[in-house]
Amino acid sequence: MTKSISMDFLLDYGTPEHVIAHCVAVADVAKKIAKALNEKGFSLDLRLIETAGLLHDMARIDDKHWEVSADFLQSRGFEEEASIIRVHMHHHFPTDPGLTTETDMVCLADRLVLEDQYVGLHVRMDYIIKKAANQPEIIQRIQSNKILVGEYISNLESILGEPIEAIVQTP
Repeated sequence: MTKSISMDFLLDYGTPEHVIAHCVAVADVAKKIAKALNEKGFSLDLRLIETAGLLHDMARIDDKHWEVSADFLQSRGFEEEASIIRVHMHHHFPTDPGLTTETDMVCLADRLVLEDQYVGLHVRMDYIIKKAANQPEIIQRIQSNKILVGEYISNLESILGEPIEAIVQTP
């Protein structure tokens, strides 16, 4: 799927402009990290990462948007993209960064981007924690996840030899 077809899906679905901007930023961040990993010997599919990143929140205005988006794409034959999108809200990263997949790249980027800007893990997770105010069980789960994602990022940075922030901010 090309970027223009992805954009057509977003527009046809009626995805709001600010959500499209978020999707573009997530796709860009995911693709940059994946490209850097590929330069270190990984074989990540950059086209799949870009497409899934562009479409991951296409139905964000709907309840269970990850399911709605995935079903929409699956009904149109985009199985790989749908499988990534279906898990992006509840994804668990591998403890071994050598097992990194396209799904990991899209899900990681979504945890590093706030609206249309790369902000890093702490700012993004703190934003989500604020949204979960007065829901201690959800806040605890987010905080635990933040620690695990932080460990995953540290492991990736060891492989990459530089901070993800430096990779993402490269034009």
